[in-house]
Amino acid sequence: MDTPFKIYNASAGSGKTYTLTKEYLKIILSSSRAYQKILAITFTNKAVNEMKERILGSLFDFSHNTASSMFQDISKELDLDSRTLQQRATATLKEILHNYAFFDISTIDKFTHRLIRTFAKDLKLPQNFEVVLDIDLLLDEAVSKLINRAGRDEKLTEVLIAFALEKIDDDKSWDIGIDLTKIGKLLFNETNTPHLKKLANKNIDAFLNLQNSILKKVKNSEKNIQSIGESVLKLIDDSGLNSTDFPRETLPNHFKKIIDGVFDATKLYNNKLEENLIAGKILKASVDFPADELAAQILHQYLEVKQLVYDRALLKNVYKNIVPLTVLNAIQQEVKKIELDRDLLSISEFNSIISNEIKNQPAPFIYERLGEKYRHYFIDEFQDTSEMQWLNLIPLVDNALSTENGSLFLVGDAKQAIYRWRGGRAEQFLRLTNKQENPFVAEPVVKVLETNYRSRAEIIQFNNSFFQSVSDFLKKPAYQQLFIEGNKQLQNAKEGGYVEMSFLDEDNVDDKDELYCNAVLETIHKVNPQGDAYNNICVLARSN
Repeated sequence: MDTPFKIYNASAGSGKTYTLTKEYLKIILSSSRAYQKILAITFTNKAVNEMKERILGSLFDFSHNTASSMFQDISKELDLDSRTLQQRATATLKEILHNYAFFDISTIDKFTHRLIRTFAKDLKLPQNFEVVLDIDLLLDEAVSKLINRAGRDEKLTEVLIAFALEKIDDDKSWDIGIDLTKIGKLLFNETNTPHLKKLANKNIDAFLNLQNSILKKVKNSEKNIQSIGESVLKLIDDSGLNSTDFPRETLPNHFKKIIDGVFDATKLYNNKLEENLIAGKILKASVDFPADELAAQILHQYLEVKQLVYDRALLKNVYKNIVPLTVLNAIQQEVKKIELDRDLLSISEFNSIISNEIKNQPAPFIYERLGEKYRHYFIDEFQDTSEMQWLNLIPLVDNALSTENGSLFLVGDAKQAIYRWRGGRAEQFLRLTNKQENPFVAEPVVKVLETNYRSRAEIIQFNNSFFQSVSDFLKKPAYQQLFIEGNKQLQNAKEGGYVEMSFLDEDNVDDKDELYCNAVLETIHKVNPQGDAYNNICVLARSN
């Protein structure tokens, strides 16, 4: 192969599937049974089936037709005449169909499941453990068991009542069932795993003790803040100044608020008092400073109080989250009990188990236990690969790239990252494409698929200009650059597209849903579809 490590930056409609299929076919048509040495990974079962159909369909077409553009591309790149390539396609198709189990295109969850099955004994897991695919059922049962303990477990009851009271204070329903289920879903988010693991062995007493400790710190902080406020007012009084000597009495009133128990930073620091203190402009123009060091002393204590106010706000925020965290940990313990009793393992735990136990094993050992050895890796939708998933794959991929003819083929588009909620890290793809990071010896060759073959010219123009214009609103320079450089798609020959943006100005109307529905209906009539053309209309809404 020309290079073992290829990265394709593929925006929507740019021929990603065509490129991926072509690269896969080039390997399996280069040598006999090469498909047995390939692991292709994607994220959904639907994508797996589509990829398999595309590859098998291409092999079938090659066996009967040599005129397709892909056939011609592969023939040229492999330097094979049409007859030889056609014969190889026929033989390879037959081999795959007769040995279909070795045709390994899989979701990443299925692959990690196989790894865990292989290492079940080493991980001290029951050999016949059952994978929980429906997280909601497991969570509902854990929450029900937790609520049923209320009234019998005094400390748990106290925590659940506190949780319900917090909801009431926030003008929400006192019924905690729905909120417990909602907060419990954090347990199955890969991003939270390392943090929740530290709390797994903590009991309710530990959280209550922490809560009391933080409350004491808050009270002490408030006393210190008020004490400094009193000292500042005394300093002003001792210097012979009156409140009326200050413009609008802003400075003395600031510290009077603090003494009266106002600790809200948004109410204390929404003025130019600090700026004036730094500039030494805190007295009326007609009043002279009694002493040169007075302004410096007041500024010093003002800044000291400000730091204490923000520190107190942090403590209050932590204090407010102790009860939900206690509840979350209690749910976590109920989930673990159910899993232990029934030999269950949730699919969300796969990556963390492999990361903790397997990643430090030498790659050849992992291959030996799997009973197969991959030389080529294809990873589709790489922008949605989580950090843990990628770290788990690196030892295997590194072993392949260290051998002769090993390869890695990544396809992704950071702009399409939608799985951050389950640990997806688009930044990983950005760092690889920008060559800021590379865990392998082989240098990547980054190729950009520039042409959008799917959309019409007017839509491509709109997308390019729109996303480039909104790039200024992004704070990170890397994201700004992504939206500028990543939205320069070239147009195809298809024209006739149309983009219209319209807004409803009726802010005082009670039922906006009806207005939106009528506006959408008017647009459909405006397009005036005929017959089957209705099939080409899709209406997207923000929520169900």
